[in-house]
Amino acid sequence: MVARVSPCASRHALAFALLVAACAGESPDPSTSSTASTSGPLPERRPNVVLIAMESTRASAVTPYLPGLPTTPFLVELAAEGVLVERAYTVVPHTSKALVPIHCGIPPKLVKAIDEANAGTIPTTCLAGHLAAAGYATLFIQPARETFEDRPGLVGNLGFANFLGKSSLPTEGFDESSYFGYEDDIMVGPAFDWVDAQDRPFFLAILTLTAHDDYGIPAGFPVQDYVDDPTFNAYLNTVAYTARFVEKIHDGLAERGLLDDTIFIVAGDHGEGFGEHGRYGHDQVIYDEGLHVPMILKGPGIGPPGAVLPGLRQVVDLLPTILRLVGQEPPVAGGEYDGRDLFETEGHERLFHSCWRDSTCMAMREGDRKVIYHYGDPGVEVFDLAADPQETRNVIDEGDNLSFAAEAVAAMETWRTTTNARYNALTGAAPFGAVAP
Repeated sequence: MVARVSPCASRHALAFALLVAACAGESPDPSTSSTASTSGPLPERRPNVVLIAMESTRASAVTPYLPGLPTTPFLVELAAEGVLVERAYTVVPHTSKALVPIHCGIPPKLVKAIDEANAGTIPTTCLAGHLAAAGYATLFIQPARETFEDRPGLVGNLGFANFLGKSSLPTEGFDESSYFGYEDDIMVGPAFDWVDAQDRPFFLAILTLTAHDDYGIPAGFPVQDYVDDPTFNAYLNTVAYTARFVEKIHDGLAERGLLDDTIFIVAGDHGEGFGEHGRYGHDQVIYDEGLHVPMILKGPGIGPPGAVLPGLRQVVDLLPTILRLVGQEPPVAGGEYDGRDLFETEGHERLFHSCWRDSTCMAMREGDRKVIYHYGDPGVEVFDLAADPQETRNVIDEGDNLSFAAEAVAAMETWRTTTNARYNALTGAAPFGAVAP
């Protein structure tokens, strides 16, 4: 059972003035920025950790990854002061599933049901559990309603001692811009009320909401015309709003003198599709608009400022990276965690992904080749992402791609079977797809 934080009596933080983002000049270009020595000396005391998962935020919606799109000037500043991960990917493009690899360093169970919200179903200790054992205070906060997909159960299994959701947040003056929650700024005051009450290192995990469909732009936010399509433009404005919220959290830490002692991380939980491949939303978007997410890290032990980290990376890599940065013994590569320290390794040789719904689609990427396995039409696709980053031309009939695709499909099936077996070993459940006697 998650220990809930009661609504805070003090609301002074809700009156914070809006802080103005000042663009730090030219956006860092992932193709040209320095990648040397992105790991600095570790701090003498254990730093705080702030991890913000930006709901439905694809890499190509934020300025550091697409410099011609001026949606998120603050993230440009953040990348210039920290390290930007060039090619970071989610595992499953659905929030409840995406939170597991972000916080636990392993893939989620590859079924539609949110089994991870049931007690005792995550087969490892997640980041909050490790940090709590090291004496950290822990809070997970979101503006969405708690009952959606049993978020309290999931958050408890992630190891958090405290959880705040929609019903625990003071709503006066905030826009219920989403069909299942409030604008992100509603979290600023309660988050800092909790931070201000701590006398030990803390782990603050934030899950935003505003950029989730149906892309309701909070009242009073200055709307910009980024693109002609009204739906896509609304989405980009909600991403811009979310980045402004991230700035408020960042600057609130600075005002308290905490920023220099805080590992500050921003990552998308998954991307979002707008018909680029005939798919909208995120659950079934197995193309890069659904999988490629922004990831920026700043804080003690992270540098040099403005570096761009190459290689194939995934959100599972956050757990081992953070544990080392706070002075914990990092997990052994290839052990119980799938993640690899972002700064101590060259990345992954292969990445695997799955759609959310059962038996619909999976993907594998190796180098610049990506194979998508659709259980139905259009079958198997192979893309050369170096020549075709938008995934517009299926090259399965070229070169050795047909045999590579066959190997990739087999590897995907093995990945799904072994991943689910880790979870089923805890519950005694039958493997997915097994026929009951």
